[in-house]
Amino acid sequence: MYTVTTRSLLLVDEHPDYLGLYFGAGFSGHGFKFTSVIGEALSEMVVQGKTRLPVEFLGLQRFQTS
Repeated sequence: MYTVTTRSLLLVDEHPDYLGLYFGAGFSGHGFKFTSVIGEALSEMVVQGKTRLPVEFLGLQRFQTS
């Protein structure tokens, strides 16, 4: 399945309505090359509730409007 976001940006975040449910999406195209590091970040997020890797800029907050 080919997936992209409306802005063709990767997404890595915790679901806003279901705490503890983390996801990564939009890796089609050039994003596939980041899957190993995103897998590491997501596994840390699931086990520890946070990651040491700088993935905050990939969160859903980028899509929120004021």
